[in-house]
Amino acid sequence: MSSLSRVSTDQKLIEMWLHGRPVSTQKEYRRDIQAFLVFVNKELQECRLEDLQAYSTFWDERGIKATTKKRKLNVVKSLFTFATKLNYIRFNVAAALKMPKGDVSLAGRILRQTEVLKLVNCPKLSVRDRCFLRLVYATGVRVSEACRLKWNDFQERDSGVVQVTVLGKGEKLRTVLVPIAVWMELEQLRGHECVFVGATGNAIDRVMAHKIIKNAALESGVNSKVSLHWLRHAHCQHALSRGAPIHLVRTTMGHSSIAITDRYLESNPEDSSSNYLGM
Repeated sequence: MSSLSRVSTDQKLIEMWLHGRPVSTQKEYRRDIQAFLVFVNKELQECRLEDLQAYSTFWDERGIKATTKKRKLNVVKSLFTFATKLNYIRFNVAAALKMPKGDVSLAGRILRQTEVLKLVNCPKLSVRDRCFLRLVYATGVRVSEACRLKWNDFQERDSGVVQVTVLGKGEKLRTVLVPIAVWMELEQLRGHECVFVGATGNAIDRVMAHKIIKNAALESGVNSKVSLHWLRHAHCQHALSRGAPIHLVRTTMGHSSIAITDRYLESNPEDSSSNYLGM
């Protein structure tokens, strides 16, 4: 008898698959899987490779970005892999699904330092919104990481240096130093358990955070396509261009491998063989 015969429905399996992941990740994954299940209108055990291929084509026809499509398909593949490990399904049909290469034009999504300054110093922003943008850029934290920050995540050392402990992907903790100027401005927000709160007194979510960066872009005249993740890209690339060791940047960013950090060097090289052709 299958070891997963005790799991009577797809929903029970999905909850097991989501168990232990950050709340924000669970919300996104659950939404993506629900969209897939609505599309195929089948139970997981009935899905075939052609169903997943049709789902992939569906997103092509919707014209979404390759990176967004890749994320959605990776979520589906992750669930199928989990289901296979537990013998809930016999074959992992998702393993054969061809994945999009994604958008590799990283350079086009890195802001110049002048653009970052326009965003984070935009005078029309509220204190909260300005602090949020400044902290994301100064520390390189992910949007979800910044949204759930609490004051007890910060610690002032005897030396006066301030650090923040961040819960990142895979439930991994990392500690990042916070520039003193950013910290002094942040302290104006004290009053709630969470650092960044909305009108209801609850922590802001990704939707509210998205509105912050879009409003800043509108008011400062910076690229309207900018997202908060662009500030994270900018932190990484600007730090490397100023001589920060790549292993240090990797640790600060919470990258899973040095190869990810290296992409930022490749996207904005300091030298190239083209400079040696005498043209």
